[in-house]
Amino acid sequence: MLRRFLHNTAISAVAFGLAGVLGLFSVGLIAKFYGLTVLGLIALTRAFLPNGFLSLIDFGVSEITTQMVARGRLGDWAAANERVSFLTMVAAVTGLISSVAIWFGAPSLAVIFTVAPEEAPAFISILKVTALITPLAFIGLIMEGALKGFEEYAWLRMTEVGGNLLYVAAIYLAVRNKLPFEWIAYAYLATVVVKYFVLAVIVAIVAHSSKLGPSAWSPETRDDLVYRCWLMFNGRIGGVLQQTIIPLAIGAMYGPAQVGAYDLLMRLPRFLKAVLSPLFSAILPISAHLYEKTDVRRLQILGRNSFVLPAAVVVPILVLMALYSEEILIVWVGPQSAAQWPWLALALVVPAANSMINAGQTALMVRADFMRFANRFLYSQVLLQYAVTLLTLHWFQDRAFILGWVLSYITMTPVLMHRMFRLMALPRRLFWEHVARQVLVAALLTVFVLSYKMYFAPTTLPALVVAGTIGCIAAWALSLTLILSRRDRAMFGNFARAITPR
Repeated sequence: MLRRFLHNTAISAVAFGLAGVLGLFSVGLIAKFYGLTVLGLIALTRAFLPNGFLSLIDFGVSEITTQMVARGRLGDWAAANERVSFLTMVAAVTGLISSVAIWFGAPSLAVIFTVAPEEAPAFISILKVTALITPLAFIGLIMEGALKGFEEYAWLRMTEVGGNLLYVAAIYLAVRNKLPFEWIAYAYLATVVVKYFVLAVIVAIVAHSSKLGPSAWSPETRDDLVYRCWLMFNGRIGGVLQQTIIPLAIGAMYGPAQVGAYDLLMRLPRFLKAVLSPLFSAILPISAHLYEKTDVRRLQILGRNSFVLPAAVVVPILVLMALYSEEILIVWVGPQSAAQWPWLALALVVPAANSMINAGQTALMVRADFMRFANRFLYSQVLLQYAVTLLTLHWFQDRAFILGWVLSYITMTPVLMHRMFRLMALPRRLFWEHVARQVLVAALLTVFVLSYKMYFAPTTLPALVVAGTIGCIAAWALSLTLILSRRDRAMFGNFARAITPR
């Protein structure tokens, strides 16, 4: 199981890393050649997909499908087939209703977001094409969940990378041929369609070799899934308010240009979240197996290692990126955005916190009692976030959303960690000990980077690559000696032996 988990994690991390780098490259191209207003318009239209604002009403069908398929592989395919069939029906109905709403609401959305008259027809046209593919995108969530349940991450990530390659190529062609910005949006939607058609073929092949198939569902199955979907919906409300709805709010308050500025600053943190998410998403099938077998000791080991080890690798690198945030903006989109580097550095606090909490959250998703607590916690975090945002909106405008987002994580993360540690029977002092070690490493890295920048200012891509490589070596050396205990270092050796062919 451990070897399979590490194999899936490695595949996902590499694929998401490649896809994320391509995404960063695409944003840089759009910002440089079309401007922040166009970047904002594209961000607004993409919000009306299941990976954007419409994630509010996906009812967690992908995650629940993953759990059901994983349980089916333990032998109970009859129950799994009932549940996957019901979830597919939910996704299809939700997609159709969303499609109709977007189609007829497109003109009103152009008014709400104060789209300029010369850009409004293209904006409305993009939204209507988005409406046409929305049902497919919702059904695609079921396909993704099923492949995760079968632990077929290679196929899933291959389509992610392939779609991003096609999208970046389309942007390059649009820039080279000076095409209107709407062609970029159409190209993205085309990659979504291609991706889900490919996934449909792969799921059909994988399901053929198993006992997964359509089935009628019983009232008990329906009631159980309605309850689970309700819990996921409650969690989605907080998640959408926390991040997904913010570009829409900025668009309604300030217009597309500031949506583009916000999207630019948040793109790197979102990229890092995408790269880090495989460290956590691959845990869900394992946790489902352990929970079904009531293997408390192994779940406890999984919880501790997934808290300490990813953060020890990730957080020092995020500190390094924050210290070079000004240089990153200069190389990425040009000196015109370099003055915003403090906000980029501040936003990197959130992926650092996520690297500590997400694995434990994923492992505990199979417990309904934790899901109820997580929903209440998320509402409290969102309430704090918006309180800070409203108090600072006058001074910082769209940046106030970043400030509220970051401060909510800084304040509430210890609360969540204490509850997770209690459920996993882990000592709560582990969190504070780990944070103290991370702060020490961050202080030493700050001294190192500031000293380096006094002599070598990395304002070009090669110079930034050299500085980043040197910094990564220093960061991981400090992490190895100051953050990880002897037992943690031994665990890396165990991982290496687990994935080494015998």
